Amino acid sequence: MKISIITVVKNDKINLLKSLRSVLSQNQKNFEYIIYDGMSNDGTKNFIKKYLKKNIKYICKKDKNYYDGLNYAIKKAKGEYIGILNAGDVYFNSHVLKKVFKKIKSTKFDLLFGNLIYVDNKKNYLRIWNYVVKKLNPITALKIASSTLIVKKKILVKYPYNTSYSISSDVDFNINISKKYFKFIHMNEFMIFMKSGGMSNNPSFFLKKIKQDFLILKNHFGIFYLFIYIYKILIKILKFKIIKNKKI
Repeated sequence: MKISIITVVKNDKINLLKSLRSVLSQNQKNFEYIIYDGMSNDGTKNFIKKYLKKNIKYICKKDKNYYDGLNYAIKKAKGEYIGILNAGDVYFNSHVLKKVFKKIKSTKFDLLFGNLIYVDNKKNYLRIWNYVVKKLNPITALKIASSTLIVKKKILVKYPYNTSYSISSDVDFNINISKKYFKFIHMNEFMIFMKSGGMSNNPSFFLKKIKQDFLILKNHFGIFYLFIYIYKILIKILKFKIIKNKKI
């Protein structure tokens, strides 16, 4: 049994290298790492070519957006399970994948997710997301830390990310899978240090993200979508905690 980790990147070779080194630091070695490059022009391929080998693969292809590239990489993956590590994000420690493998062997879960910590460019802790989810449904799906998801490939192939949503497709995906009664595990441990400034929390994409969130929630919750959106915001306000003087 193998797990595939996917990083989608474009013109962000420095952050890609951080994620790549984090994957290589894992003491669980039975993994495939796929770097999907959306046609970077910053020399990404030459920058990382010394790291490429049998279990570390590089795909360079033009795509519609991030999620289009991600869907393509998922189809090419050889692992039975797939995790996503965005460029600049790193694992909490070197034991994360080993713990995931143990959960796979003991539970045969369909999907797993855990907790994460947001950090800034200087590696300072900013916020924590550690919402415990005991029952998965369209409401509690809003509490999933998407960057920590480990999902069976066959589920991701059958229910791909909707490329109509260039920023918020993970929200749509999480709600979709919550309706399918898959076997899920919430591993109540920190899995990821997530770099701030990505698409979902970049101020320059703020209005676009709100619009996409509204469309997604209206599609799933109908006339109640505004109440659900307020609930989604309250979740973040209540569970995100400012942490001072702590670093990776």
